[in-house]
Amino acid sequence: MLDNFPEAIFEADRDFGWIPLHYAAHLDNVEVVKLFLEKDTSIAYKKDKEGMSALHISANEGHVNVMRTLITKCPYTCELLDKKSRTALHLAVKSGKEDAVAILLEELAFRDLINEQDEDGNTPLHLAAINGLYPILMMLADDKRVDNVAMNKKGMIAADNYSIR
Repeated sequence: MLDNFPEAIFEADRDFGWIPLHYAAHLDNVEVVKLFLEKDTSIAYKKDKEGMSALHISANEGHVNVMRTLITKCPYTCELLDKKSRTALHLAVKSGKEDAVAILLEELAFRDLINEQDEDGNTPLHLAAINGLYPILMMLADDKRVDNVAMNKKGMIAADNYSIR
């Protein structure tokens, strides 16, 4: 089917602006993701109406095998930011997906993005603290590359946002 309609992999829906790769990532369909990327790796860099790529979507859902496939075949997708200036790591943290966070922390392509700030100045560490995600907070705090004293736009460090629940 892809051979008969090669442009179909680029066609976005009207609701979310998702292309077929976004749906495959959301549904955790690794084989379909691989099939699409074999046709054209540039689709991994396509964003939906919220500015999210397939890596953002799979990180948000915690679909680690899709994430690995995307990062292996298209490592620069790690650098993509959505419309709120969030990386895939921000979304994995915010959604509480520990395995997804672990994979992103492992990846070489992500090393300089660990302290990236979103539109509110929050790093992934801030988001873990704000959302009370203690296991992820500890994963990040124990990583020597994480800036534990980065300030967000409210002038707060991650520790200012965390309270025992």
